Amino acid sequence: MTRLASVLAFFGLKVAVGLLLLKLSARFLPVAGFTQFAQFLAFAALLNLLAVGGAQSGLIREAAAADGAEDLAATRGAAFLIWGAMLAMLLPVIGLASGAISHVLTGSWSHWPAVLAIAVLTLPGGAGQIWCGLLSGRGKVVASLSAQALGLATGLAAAAWFLVSGRPIVATLAFTSGGLVTTAAAAMLIAPLKIPAAPFHAALVRVRPLVRYSAAMAATTGFSSLVLFGLRAHYREGFGHTELGYWMAANRVSDMTTQLLGLFMIQSFVPRLARQDDATTARRLALRFWAAGVAGMAGAAIVFALGSHLLVRLFLSEAYLPAIPVIQTYMIGDCFRVWASVAMYSAFARGQPGRYAAIEIGALGLMAAITVTLAALGEGRAPQFGYVAAYAIVAALVSLNALRQARSSRQVPA
Repeated sequence: MTRLASVLAFFGLKVAVGLLLLKLSARFLPVAGFTQFAQFLAFAALLNLLAVGGAQSGLIREAAAADGAEDLAATRGAAFLIWGAMLAMLLPVIGLASGAISHVLTGSWSHWPAVLAIAVLTLPGGAGQIWCGLLSGRGKVVASLSAQALGLATGLAAAAWFLVSGRPIVATLAFTSGGLVTTAAAAMLIAPLKIPAAPFHAALVRVRPLVRYSAAMAATTGFSSLVLFGLRAHYREGFGHTELGYWMAANRVSDMTTQLLGLFMIQSFVPRLARQDDATTARRLALRFWAAGVAGMAGAAIVFALGSHLLVRLFLSEAYLPAIPVIQTYMIGDCFRVWASVAMYSAFARGQPGRYAAIEIGALGLMAAITVTLAALGEGRAPQFGYVAAYAIVAALVSLNALRQARSSRQVPA
């Protein structure tokens, strides 16, 4: 019960931090500054993922399954090998490409020092991710989430100061520095586990399973970030910073609801489905979670539709009232996204990470193709139409596949 409460409390904190950042950036920054802040924040999130090669979820599993101190030490050693390799690879690449990255994010080459600063502040936090993963895997969930919460709260407090003064880039750096606070706190909390040193060869052997387990998560998140960065840069060139700001606002609102959907699926659906051997019962379970997910997304869309002007003024600002149709359309897409989520996490529960990644990558690729096509035709609503259309197509394909499987299971062998 304590573990569940801590997970829910941490998710609540993340949502609160996200809403506060959204409100402050929308209230005190011009639309172009809001876009700049959101883009650099997304870049920092991508680097945070890449710092340990996307291996944190795999690390939690491997730590939980570790048989004794030596086994746990080998897992920790493998994680640090991955982190070291990512540092050696990413720092030179970002250093050389910082100007180009700045241009993709903001349309200007001049912010390359900010790109470098974000990398220098974010990548060392990989050590904190490793320690938090080990703590969670060994049942110290409260300690792990407490360290992460401290970093979030510190980053929010620092970022808020600079957002109020209208400095989006410095605010991004301030928020990113919270990861260093998490690392320091986790370093102290990990000490009671007394993990011994591991021989190099023992750690090296553990690298491959650790990376394989998490590769699907890294692939989907990395692909998503790269596709969205590319689409935003392309859209900004055609329609300007203001329209991009409206799209970004809708995207941020959508992120809130889809993150809650992801937590719902990973915490409840996946464990129950993984324990289910009967195909008919598994389908019924998936159907119940699909219905609950659609009801939740539709409920959020209805609440927003009924109070859109009040909610936009409360959590954004009056400057974003023109974004209401964009947000409403995105929330329709969130409803269709439930089909993809059920299919993805069903594959995850059955030990098919490749299928999990393929569904998400396919949906994002389809969205990108539709968006680029509509934008080329001069359609300013291309992003939201692309989002809805892509996930509606995925929903149709998932439904057809579910019907086919149900029909096959009803056939009686001759």
